[in-house]
Amino acid sequence: MIVTGIPRHHLPLAWPELWPLLERAARRAKPAVREAEVRTRIEGRHAQLWAVYDGNQPIAAITTEITLPIERRCRIWLVGGSRMDEWAADLMAKLEVWARSLGCVAIWGEQTRPGWARVVEMFGGAPIETANGVPAWGRRLG
Repeated sequence: MIVTGIPRHHLPLAWPELWPLLERAARRAKPAVREAEVRTRIEGRHAQLWAVYDGNQPIAAITTEITLPIERRCRIWLVGGSRMDEWAADLMAKLEVWARSLGCVAIWGEQTRPGWARVVEMFGGAPIETANGVPAWGRRLG
């Protein structure tokens, strides 16, 4: 299993197979986001696309973005796909290195799905408050 960031110049090749994995998460986001908005944010360097491959088959796609409410933090924005138990630890290890290289002090995400508490535990997160009142989790980078 391979967890990797998708370079922007590979986006035209990867997007057709990764967007279907993200689409459901984009519809559930608060507020919901459309495909064009997600792709524009990635192309404009406001978000990063990640993928999980089992051989040549993509099984998950993740987007992240850097936020600056008070301090620089990496937000796990959209997560879609399957078999998260198999790749979540590898994803978090790579995200931590990447986020630190960009000066981030924490990783966080919103909890918009039922049952997300189990996933948050895999990510080592704890509940945090957000300005919009949506349940969220966070974890400080060591």
